Amino acid sequence: MTKVKKIRDLVYGFIYLDEQECAIINHPVFQRLRRIKQLSLTDMVYPGASHTRFEHSIGVMQMATDMFDSIVAKKKQFLKDELFLNESGIQIYRKIVRLAALLHDVGHAPFSHSGEDLMPLLPIRHNRYVEGEDKRYGHEEYSIEIIKNIFKKIIEDHPVNDNYRIRVDDVTALLGDTTVRLKATSLLWKELISGQLDADRADYLLRDSLHLGVNYGIYDKNRLVSCMTVDRTETEAPVLAIEEGGWHIAESLVIARYQMFTQVYFHKVRRIYDYHISCATKTILEELGMNMGCYPSPDRIKEYIQFDDWIIYGALKGGLGGKHGDIILNRNHYKCISQTQLIPTEIEKAKMEELKQEYEGREYYLDDKISTSWYKLDKDILICYGNQIQPLSKKSSIVKSMVEKPRLQRFYVRQT
Repeated sequence: MTKVKKIRDLVYGFIYLDEQECAIINHPVFQRLRRIKQLSLTDMVYPGASHTRFEHSIGVMQMATDMFDSIVAKKKQFLKDELFLNESGIQIYRKIVRLAALLHDVGHAPFSHSGEDLMPLLPIRHNRYVEGEDKRYGHEEYSIEIIKNIFKKIIEDHPVNDNYRIRVDDVTALLGDTTVRLKATSLLWKELISGQLDADRADYLLRDSLHLGVNYGIYDKNRLVSCMTVDRTETEAPVLAIEEGGWHIAESLVIARYQMFTQVYFHKVRRIYDYHISCATKTILEELGMNMGCYPSPDRIKEYIQFDDWIIYGALKGGLGGKHGDIILNRNHYKCISQTQLIPTEIEKAKMEELKQEYEGREYYLDDKISTSWYKLDKDILICYGNQIQPLSKKSSIVKSMVEKPRLQRFYVRQT
């Protein structure tokens, strides 16, 4: 009989783990996530933002499981008749979803997203390479490489897997592994890990809000989970959806994300510390002999996983971070002297160009990468409406108005 352990979590209360999941969590490479903060140096603004990718990853596993179980409870017959999943098949996919969710962030660089500008440029042979564009590896590609090379044995050979016969490719397929042919059923569950209604987003909005002491990302988690369902589109493809009576909870999740970005993730001081830690880390990597001041590429994964926040903090303390390292240690960041609206006017953009000329030869930083997609129409959240599927963007005028991407710009200068 499989032993089950439980841990307490800020968002879910108790989370239950089997022996295989415990083995993954206890592995040094997963434990590395304890040493990578979820929100980089956001604690320079919100002191409570000291939580890590470790707790988030376990939380995403629980959220994905809750969503999966809710769907199965109400749509088991659909899964059996339409997707030919018997009880065993359902349990196998449940396990694959848990493993993919647990390991989805295992490839993050130190200081999370602020470290992604220091990942190497894609080689010409890479399937995402575009001539003339400086595209870089993403943390997802590192995650896939780590799962295949480091967690393969635990996934495939652990005694718990005798019940499932899961292969490592079954897990990486849900994380965007382009070397694996994705089954239609896997494509359905992939949306639980990566989509506009996924477990990752659902977890970080609540977790970040609770740690920071803000309410911007709070939504009704139980309502969201209870409204998850599956159905078929007009093209007969199985899709994740929200029951008609719960479309407002889908809308509230989109709004919660908008508020967290505008009020927290786009915060002017939080953003400048992303810049300072990126510059300081680049200097440190150069001092350590890393090519172009970048992290090792995914094909050198054992070198890459040696890096975490603690290594970079130690180098900062040791004086290897240059002027940006000193800025971080003394909390003497560049100050914002001008910013545009979320969608800049031509006058505002012209002013930024004038400031660049005015401060030429002095230390400044133009942050013109403050952008995200509030809502992607090509990945519209779907609502079950009677016997039809309707996009959320047609139900919600608020969501429909959030299609345009922000392009906020800020101008920072070094204080004398």
